[in-house]
Amino acid sequence: MKRLAPGLWAALGMALLGFLIGWLAERELLPNPLIVTSYRVDLAGLATRAGLLLGALMVMGVLVAFAIQRGQEARQAQRQQEQVSARQRFFQRLDHELKNPLTIIRLGLVNLQQSPDLNAEQGASVERISQQAQRLQKLVVDLRLLYELDKDSIEHKPVALPELLEEALALADPLAESSPRITLRVQNLPWPVSDAWGDRDLLLLVFRNLMDNALKFSPPGSQVEVRLGEDGRMAIVDVVDTGPGIPAEELPHIFEELYRGENARGVPGSGLGLRLVERIVELHEGILQVRSKPEHGTVFTIRLPLAPDSAGA
Repeated sequence: MKRLAPGLWAALGMALLGFLIGWLAERELLPNPLIVTSYRVDLAGLATRAGLLLGALMVMGVLVAFAIQRGQEARQAQRQQEQVSARQRFFQRLDHELKNPLTIIRLGLVNLQQSPDLNAEQGASVERISQQAQRLQKLVVDLRLLYELDKDSIEHKPVALPELLEEALALADPLAESSPRITLRVQNLPWPVSDAWGDRDLLLLVFRNLMDNALKFSPPGSQVEVRLGEDGRMAIVDVVDTGPGIPAEELPHIFEELYRGENARGVPGSGLGLRLVERIVELHEGILQVRSKPEHGTVFTIRLPLAPDSAGA
């Protein structure tokens, strides 16, 4: 509608100009009647009618242009919805086609691993194949989750973030009790950190994925730091690693499906973890930011709305 505003102003201007000329002519501030060659013209009436006609034509033009624009927007929205539906159907077919063969492959690998006739070299080969099969299995699971996610599929309840982050930490770093690699720091406030508003299971997946990535890309023996705080409107979680960092030219692409940056090649993963993180944060109406400096590390920051009873407390 903003783009149509100049047309509306032009229409109003033409109409007002006609009325102005008519008003001036009626008060004999302009010659009226006006003699044009041998014809006597009522300038006031002519100007008023001309102004009304031009104004009406301009308004009609604006309305037609607006209708065309709305039609184009509706067609574009329909095309986008068709693309989303086609993508979902593709993921569903892919999930169906991959699930059964992968199950058979993994069962066969289990049988091979249990065979007493395997020598060390064969056992190592079977283990590598098993790892790749597990990676494909995770890819299928992540794909299924990605195409099933929408606003209607998530629940909104108060989520206690300190407990949630502790659980994600235990899943990402199973040896944390003996040699922890992840440190959780909670902002020092006069009150407990407020609850977030969202789907606990999906948020657990978000933080586990980010912690998994941070551990995978950090050097052995280094620490990953998770910081939790709030600003009165949103909960804020930082996941900080001291890995190789992400080159500036790769940052715009890291949330693309199946994208693998230079530093990620050879590191286990489905290529969908960050895309899932971004999608879940979007569905929670949160904010996801990333800062990185090559050879120093990366910081992922997630901001989530607080539970209604907590916001502004």
